[in-house]
Amino acid sequence: MSSSMTYYDENAQQFIDNTLNLDLSDLYVRFEKYLEPGDRVLDLGCGPGRDLKYFATKYKSTGLEPSTTLAKFAREYSGCEVIESTIEDFETSEKFDGIWAYTNLMHIKKSELGKKKKKLSSIITPNGILYCSFKYGESEGERNVRYFSDLTEKGLENVISNSN
Repeated sequence: MSSSMTYYDENAQQFIDNTLNLDLSDLYVRFEKYLEPGDRVLDLGCGPGRDLKYFATKYKSTGLEPSTTLAKFAREYSGCEVIESTIEDFETSEKFDGIWAYTNLMHIKKSELGKKKKKLSSIITPNGILYCSFKYGESEGERNVRYFSDLTEKGLENVISNSN
C-alpha cells in the first residue's frame, strides 16, 4: 500500500472534515461544458463523495475510491455507487463520457502516469473529457506522508505524448 493511501485510510475523518464543504463550482463549470445531461461520469478517487454528489444531480455518476473508510462515507453521503478499487484494479465494460480526477493523479509517480493515462483512455468515450489537477511545479517525492508528482503544463504534455 502506498504512503498516500495509508495516509487517507488513517486520516479519513480529518480529510472529510477539511474537504467536504469546499466550493469547486468554478472547476465544475470548466468540466461540465463538455458534458450533456445524463452523461456517464466517473469520479476517480472520489474521497468523501463531495463532487460525486454534485455530479449525480445531472449525470449518471459512479465513484471509485480505494480507501475503505472514504468509500463507505461517499456511498452514504452521495447516494451513488462507489466502487472500492484503485484505477489499476478497476474492471468495467462501461465507457464514461467524463472522468473527474481532481487531486488524485498527483499522488502517482511520474513514471507511472503513462500507464494510468492508458487505463483511463480505455474507459472513456472517444470524445470524453478528463479533468485532472496537480500541484504546480516539477518536483516529485514524499511530502507530509504522501507522495506528490508536481507538474507544469509542459510536464503534463510530456506525460500525455510519451504514453501513446
